[in-house]
Amino acid sequence: MKIVILCGGKGIRLNNSLEFIPKGMAKIGPRPLLWHVMKIYSQYGFNEFVLALGSGGKAIRDYFIHYDENVNDLTLTLGESKLEYATQHQEEKWKITFVETGEESGTGARLFRCQKYLDGNDFMLAYSDCLANIDIAELIAFHKKHDTVATVSGVMPPFRYGEFIMGKNEPIEYNDTARLKSQEGWVNGGFMVLKPEIFKYLTPYNECVLEKEVFKQLVKEKKVSIFGHEGFWQCLDNEREYLSLNQLTAKNSEFWLHKK
Repeated sequence: MKIVILCGGKGIRLNNSLEFIPKGMAKIGPRPLLWHVMKIYSQYGFNEFVLALGSGGKAIRDYFIHYDENVNDLTLTLGESKLEYATQHQEEKWKITFVETGEESGTGARLFRCQKYLDGNDFMLAYSDCLANIDIAELIAFHKKHDTVATVSGVMPPFRYGEFIMGKNEPIEYNDTARLKSQEGWVNGGFMVLKPEIFKYLTPYNECVLEKEVFKQLVKEKKVSIFGHEGFWQCLDNEREYLSLNQLTAKNSEFWLHKK
């Protein structure tokens, strides 16, 4: 099963920098946040990625294109342009497709433009700025059991947005701006599994946003299932969250890389 990762958006400014970088390229320890997201899936044997690039996409391309020479131990013989790798990193099986989906595109449009690189089967979808110790095998099993067009992991962080209101264990309403005092909903935590039928709800127009009209329509048609995740989950939206994730890494408490 392939994984599409949405890597677009304006990006983030960190450490008082005046320049925006893609959130996925913010360093968490020695590796970018996007690498950590991909590693979550790789732990479960899923190594085929489709990266939906947007603003700052070149930085993502360059990082992975030069990954072998920047991560492995190597010997360079000057004058001969001879490069010999002395070690081999654990990501050697990763297959990555880079897709330019536009700098101003909505998430639905980005996903639509990746369709031709998928194989017509169910696939997974994630954001490049969210980490969780989610059990991917359980997520997929849940998706197959409920047989809906979309399975979305639901989380309950302190600040809530993109909320699914539940009724009798199924989503009955979707609010793209959540009610902070609500205790009945799950926030969209990313880590989704989708059937290829999802593309019937998408368009290539930049205005197509997965988390708005598309989710609302799927909920209305009862074609969404929510996989409740009550473990670790954290997105990167500000400097405080960036420092928090790096502190966890410094303590070797990378919960998202501890496979259940």
